[in-house]
Amino acid sequence: MARITLENVSKSWGETQVLQPMNLEIAEGEFVALLGPSGCGKSTTLFLLAGLYAPTGGTIAFDGHSVNRIDTRDRNVGIVFQSYALYPNLTVRQNIAFPLRFKSMPRDEAARRVTEAANLVQIGALLDRRPAQLSGGQQQRVALARALVKEPNVLLLDEPLSNLDATLRTAMRAELKSLQKRLGITTLIVTHDQIEATTMADRVICMNAGAIAQIGSPADLYRRPNDLFVAGFIGSPPMNRLTATASDRRAQIGTTTLALSAGHDGDITLGIRPEDIALVAPEAARLVGEVAVIEPMGREVFYTLSTSAGALNVLEHGETARHALGDRVGLTCKPGLPLVFDEQGRRIADLSVDLSPVALVSAGQLEPQS
Repeated sequence: MARITLENVSKSWGETQVLQPMNLEIAEGEFVALLGPSGCGKSTTLFLLAGLYAPTGGTIAFDGHSVNRIDTRDRNVGIVFQSYALYPNLTVRQNIAFPLRFKSMPRDEAARRVTEAANLVQIGALLDRRPAQLSGGQQQRVALARALVKEPNVLLLDEPLSNLDATLRTAMRAELKSLQKRLGITTLIVTHDQIEATTMADRVICMNAGAIAQIGSPADLYRRPNDLFVAGFIGSPPMNRLTATASDRRAQIGTTTLALSAGHDGDITLGIRPEDIALVAPEAARLVGEVAVIEPMGREVFYTLSTSAGALNVLEHGETARHALGDRVGLTCKPGLPLVFDEQGRRIADLSVDLSPVALVSAGQLEPQS
């Protein structure tokens, strides 16, 4: 298996730079996801690793050796494309065996590899069929077997699950992750689906506008995003954003004044994930809203609340809504939340806003919780 290193790797088409100089290291046997919106440069990065594109600048190395001038067929990489790219006139067996045409090996060894790859992805009984006789999920497995039959050092997956229905996509995510861990192949998957990236990969590389926005574990990107782009791209439903004005140790958000953990001046943005908000009695909260939309989602209920600071989405566990349209409710969240971002959209790590519940005390009186 290969260790991948990118040093100041960039890509331009004429005057248009589609990939800013990138520095990245992927450990041997690691499963990494390139995540981002369309046009962010993630597929370009994969094609550079595959050798389908040549970098405009920088060095791509496998195990410390530059592969900039090495052809795709000689890099020992397996590639699964979004379209699967199967040959309709060939059988499944012939499609899987196709990459071995470029290798010198005995026929019985090639046949053994084809059978082994087909069994790995559970299509051993389909070897004599043609692609038109297969379902979408079966075609995806053929494409994966074709990539694995070379016994590659690097496996590159370009949106491999996007053509599958939701149920099959969920099952294939689990199978791909299990297969990668069993084989130990250094794997990079390109996807715009943040659930796909965070459930499968050891590390996620979030990209924006041809550059790396943040690299980290799924938990890092979810709980400690570097900026508003990452905070908004990771998570479903997306993070709430509320604009506020900070002065000294106070934040004015709509008609509500909240305490800051430290002094700060200027415009800020508060980021609160819908599942981190708890709904309480209005008198027990510093921020109050009115229920505007209710959407039962089976195990959860999705609310949209109208507040003086703007609309807020809330995700609450439970099959039945506890509140009705028009109800006034208080909004609180865990200590240390919401996240605070500065005027440039960068997270201020050492600053927090107090949205903790107000403690109810005897005789019906209220006082802030210490």
